[in-house]
Amino acid sequence: MKKIFLILTVGIFVMLGRVSLKAQSFNAGLVVGPTFCQVDGDSYYGFHQLGFTAGAFVNLPFDDYFSAQMELKYSLLGAHSSDKEVNEFYYNPYSLRLHYAEVPLMLRMNLGFFRMDFLTLEAGLSADVRVRATEDVDGDFQITTPRWNAFSMTANAGAHFAINEHLSIGARFMYSVVPIRFSGYPGWFYNQYYNKVIQFTLTYNINSPLR
Repeated sequence: MKKIFLILTVGIFVMLGRVSLKAQSFNAGLVVGPTFCQVDGDSYYGFHQLGFTAGAFVNLPFDDYFSAQMELKYSLLGAHSSDKEVNEFYYNPYSLRLHYAEVPLMLRMNLGFFRMDFLTLEAGLSADVRVRATEDVDGDFQITTPRWNAFSMTANAGAHFAINEHLSIGARFMYSVVPIRFSGYPGWFYNQYYNKVIQFTLTYNINSPLR
């Protein structure tokens, strides 16, 4: 875990350092926020697992309205049973925590041509590396690293609202397009396990005004 944090930290500083050398062309910044998660494919429902995401990004503007963005983030995802599932449906108390290093690649469109330059829409894919996985089933804590796939991909779509020149708040919906775990049933897209995430972020742009 310490090695992963070190690699991510070095990667973030290298990425920001490269951007500072080309400040006229690139924007860069930091991002942090909570995630509300569940896993499609298990027997539990609802966004009851509270996690977080934190990292950095570089943004390349194509023109006044369109840009591409690469991010490097560390995220805690997973699933958690609700009180209703435990008390009314007699499910076992359950907690799953999945730690990922993520590299999202996003295309972004600012709505300034609609006179809404405070609003930016985005969509893209993320390559994810699972760092660690832990489960707690009915109080029986276990590390389950071999059960969860080491690599996955996630589809992302969201929006960002500018607060001022350097700060914005964002919301993003994320869903796995590659299973995070195979259930043993045949098929790739059905009867498998997928991350399903609602993410909120606070973004700070270092170089220039943020859209």
